[in-house]
Amino acid sequence: MLMICLAKYRLILDKDNSNKYYVKSEENSICPVCGCCELKVIGSRKRNTLQGDGETIILIIRRLRCRNCRRIHHELPDILVPYKRYTGTVIEAIVDDTATEVCCENSSIFRIKRWFAEISEYIAGCLSAIAARLGLETKLKSGPARQRIKDLVGEATGWLARVVRTMVNTNNWVQTRLAFLS
Repeated sequence: MLMICLAKYRLILDKDNSNKYYVKSEENSICPVCGCCELKVIGSRKRNTLQGDGETIILIIRRLRCRNCRRIHHELPDILVPYKRYTGTVIEAIVDDTATEVCCENSSIFRIKRWFAEISEYIAGCLSAIAARLGLETKLKSGPARQRIKDLVGEATGWLARVVRTMVNTNNWVQTRLAFLS
């Protein structure tokens, strides 16, 4: 199972459950494996995520099959980070140390910071390679990986969503072991 990360979408509230939303894409999805734009909807699945106030929301995301390479993809809105329970804004606030009122256990905060520290060098390298492949000018600076990442995607709020969208849609997101084996 691979993913496609959406930038343009609507969250449609379920009339029976105030915490349940359907993700409605407003863009044409492209297969990150083969580049084909013919994807067929083959179903949907639930994805639970925690917001900063501790409230759980349920997102119904579409499952798509590429007509060319036959791979199955899940369409994720860019408020999510693949394989993480918290929304991207919560994770971004924790990584930036700006999370003042996040309903999150200290152990979860520690794990999120450790995860980002472990993956940040890989992300910085991938973003530099993607920029070079696209012919974009990159400033090769030394320093902390997080700063190099922000130099490439910008420091404004939402930088993590831009990182995730770029990495997922170029098929560079690190798959977890269990997800990779399924």
